[in-house]
Amino acid sequence: MLASTSYLNRIASPLRNPRSTSWNLELDRQLTERLSLRVAYEQRNTADDFIVSPLAAGPAGTLSLSNGGSDSYREYQIAGRYRFGRSVLNASYVRSRAFGDLNDVNQFFGTLPQAVIQPNAKGRLAFDAPNRFLFWGDFELPWKLTVIPVYDLHSGFPYSVENVLREYVGPRNVRRFPRLNSLDLQVSRPVSLRLGHRRVKARVGAGVFNLLNHFNPRDVQNNLASARFREFFNTSWREYRGKFVLEF
Repeated sequence: MLASTSYLNRIASPLRNPRSTSWNLELDRQLTERLSLRVAYEQRNTADDFIVSPLAAGPAGTLSLSNGGSDSYREYQIAGRYRFGRSVLNASYVRSRAFGDLNDVNQFFGTLPQAVIQPNAKGRLAFDAPNRFLFWGDFELPWKLTVIPVYDLHSGFPYSVENVLREYVGPRNVRRFPRLNSLDLQVSRPVSLRLGHRRVKARVGAGVFNLLNHFNPRDVQNNLASARFREFFNTSWREYRGKFVLEF
């Protein structure tokens, strides 16, 4: 029979407003008439963030809300833009790191709260993706068609391993989802519509998301006791959408 622990809520006094500081440095260079290059660095730091910490002592315990949290984000970016005619081609690579306290209060008392609160730890944040390559463009084609491709390739987000009691096993957020690999494509064309005595400009078209139908899971079975441990689920398969935009 499993023992239970009753927790009393406690708010550390006094609470302070979390604070965040950020700075960035960019170097832009026009290499040729058509080609430009950007090299950039960005850093953000958050202090006095709200975290929840469970402290158990036998059958009794305390669930404490305090300002003990902090996190940081930094990235290095190199990006280029190439213009030819009325079309533009962009590409960028970002190397980043997001690290901090993992028991952010919004996880447990937000829109989708977690049911089990484990001891706080520091580690890679849920949105940490160390490597990301992004390609996008805006191409003007015959018959007034505009084609906008977007290709996104980045490291999988981190997750933690749990046992059957929902306790973390080993360091948190050291395993990762598979790399996200997605190609989206949108095609549109300007049209003129008559509304009463007026003509209104609009754009009509269609889009295909995850054009290559790549497996990009959003959930994982992270319970060691499951026969499907480390299997991934809930991908966003190829999706088609129509597009209609009024222009004023």
